[in-house]
Formats: sequence, C-alpha cells, structure tokens
Amino acid sequence: MLAVKDPDIILLRWTDQEYTLFRAIEHARYGDIVASGFASVDDFVVMANRVLNRRKSRAGKSLEHHLSAIFDENKIHYAAQAVTEGNKKPDFLFPSEEAYRDMTFGIEKLCTLAAKTTCQDRWRQILNEADRLRDENKYLCTMQQGISAAQMDEMQAEKVILVVPKAYHSAYPKEKRDRIWTLGRFVNYVREIEGIVSY
Repeated sequence: MLAVKDPDIILLRWTDQEYTLFRAIEHARYGDIVASGFASVDDFVVMANRVLNRRKSRAGKSLEHHLSAIFDENKIHYAAQAVTEGNKKPDFLFPSEEAYRDMTFGIEKLCTLAAKTTCQDRWRQILNEADRLRDENKYLCTMQQGISAAQMDEMQAEKVILVVPKAYHSAYPKEKRDRIWTLGRFVNYVREIEGIVSY
C-alpha cells in the first residue's frame, strides 16, 4: 500500500536499497581483481569499461522494474516494451499495445512513459516512439538531479514532460520547476485516464 500513497518516496527507497546491494555484489566480484592491479593500462580500461557498462545497464533496468512494481501496486494497466510503428518500443505504453493499435480507441486515453536514469543527452530518443501520440505530451521519468533551463525549454517545445521524484525537484532551475511532474502526479494521471477508482 505504500507505493499507492507515495510513489516518489518508494522509488527512491527501492533504488537506494538495490544500489547498496549491487555495490556489495560488485565488490565481491571485482574487488580482488582491482586490488591485485593490472598488467597494463589496456587491461585496466577493458575491466573499467566492463564494470561501467554493467552499472549503466543495471541502473536502467532497475528503474523500469521499480516503475512496473509501482504501476502494478496502483492497478494501472500498461505494456512494457510494447511494439509500435517501425518496431519502436516505448518503455511503457498505457493502457496496452492492443488499445494503441485499435484506431477507434481515443488517443486521450493513451500515453507513453520513457524511463531513463539520465536524460541530458538522451531525451530526444523518445520523440518518435509512438506515431499515434506524435502531437500529444510525452512523459519521461528520470532519476537525473537537474538539467539546464535551456534543455527544459527544448523539452517543453517538443511536449516532453519530465517526471522526477519530488526530492530531486530542487536540483532543477527554480523558474522551471512548475513544469516537472512528481511520480505521484503521473500515477494519478494514468489512474484517472484509465478510470481507476481512487482508494
């Protein structure tokens, strides 16, 4: 029931707990290798890239899994990695891939959410993930703590709404914060368009 009441706090708590566990596993797996040193700079770079790539991959999948759990707890209907036009795959499509493909289903009851741990250089990737919603708002959930006012203006021009845990809003330009949604607001919005009765 906690996920229903405050998704922003729950998302941060789950993310922190998982990262602590991941760091412990990472240390157990690579700690001895790092401590024993490397024969060359090339060996070090190979190992560093392997570790960094694993971290990036884990962080992205972690965010998607946590969001799925929050949506499930809130009884929200969605499809993860649904296929739209041209084999594109938005991270989350609400309420379903079937509804998206049904041209009689109103676009006002459809939406997508992209999940990206950082969005500074990657947010444009979401602009064409769902052709039916090209002229509608696009939602982007990120764990990034702040971007520039200019980037936020670019996002607004492309109808991208940032969804950011409430605790991170203070890292964004003060004059632009009213554009940012909390995860709780997004959850309530989807529940409303899906006609889910409030608790």
